[in-house]
Amino acid sequence: MLTISTDTSCDVLRCDLDAAGIPWVPLTFTINGETYPDDFTRDEQYKDFYAKVRGGAMPTTSQITAFAHEEYFEKLVAGGADDVLHITLSGGLSATYSSACMAAKAVCDRHPECKINIVDSLGATQVHNFVLDKALSLRAAGKNGDEAAEILREFTKRVHVLFMVDDLDHLRRGGRVSGVAAAIGNLLKIKPILSFDREGKLRVVHKARGFRKSMDYVIENIKKYAPYVNKVFIAQGDAMDNAEEAAAMLKDAFGCEVRIGWCGPVIGAHTGAGIIGIIFESKALRPL
Repeated sequence: MLTISTDTSCDVLRCDLDAAGIPWVPLTFTINGETYPDDFTRDEQYKDFYAKVRGGAMPTTSQITAFAHEEYFEKLVAGGADDVLHITLSGGLSATYSSACMAAKAVCDRHPECKINIVDSLGATQVHNFVLDKALSLRAAGKNGDEAAEILREFTKRVHVLFMVDDLDHLRRGGRVSGVAAAIGNLLKIKPILSFDREGKLRVVHKARGFRKSMDYVIENIKKYAPYVNKVFIAQGDAMDNAEEAAAMLKDAFGCEVRIGWCGPVIGAHTGAGIIGIIFESKALRPL
C-alpha cells in the first residue's frame, strides 16, 4: 500500500497526521535564541508562537538536511514501507525539497526493492495541505506512488494562492519592506497581497487598502480562474476573526466548502502575525 509522507510545513496538527497514519518529518525554527522542532499538536502552540512574534520576536527557519531526510526514510523502509510518496515544502523557499530528493535516491540505492517519490508542493502551510489532501484522494482511488506523483506534479501548478499580509512592521524589521513603505502602508491601511508563482516562490502581486478590498481582489481572482470552485482552504496566522469573515464571503460568493487551518512558523516567521491565505484549484496554471 502507498505510504503518504510529509514534512511539517503542511500545518496539520501532528496528532492529526498521526491519527491519519501519515508519517512526518519536522522542520525547525529559531525564536528568541532557542531552536524548536515544528511539531505542534495544539492550537495553543501556534498562538504562543504568534504572541512572541507580536511581541517583537523575529524567528528564523531552517531546512531539513539530506542527512535528516535519509535517517527518516530509512526508518520508513525499516517499518515496511516500500512505496513512499513524500510531499515537501516549496523548493522555491528552501533546499528542503532538493535534500529530500538526494536522500531518497541514497536510500533507494541501498534498498532497490523500494521506491520513494518526492513531490514539491510548490507552496507551504495550507497550500501544502491542499496538495496532501489531493494525495490522500489519489491513494483512496488506488494510485501507486509513480501514478500519484505524476498527477500531483501537474496539480501543484494549478493550485492558486493569495496571501493577505497584515504586519508591515514585522516585514520592516525583517528588511523585507522599507521603513517608509511600512509607515505609508500602515497610515493608508494598504497591505501587500502575495502569491506563490510557478516555481513556488513568493511574489507581491497586488496591494489593497484594508481587509475587505483585499477580499474583493481575491474573489475577483477566483471568479477569473475557478468560477465553479467547490473547495477553498484558508490559512490563518492568529487571525481567526478575519479567516471566518473570509470564509463567510467565499461561501456567499461560491457556495463552496471552506476549510480553515493554521499558517505556522515556516511562513509566519517571514510575514508576521495576522496573515490570511486563500487556496483554491483551477484548471488554469498559476498566472506567474
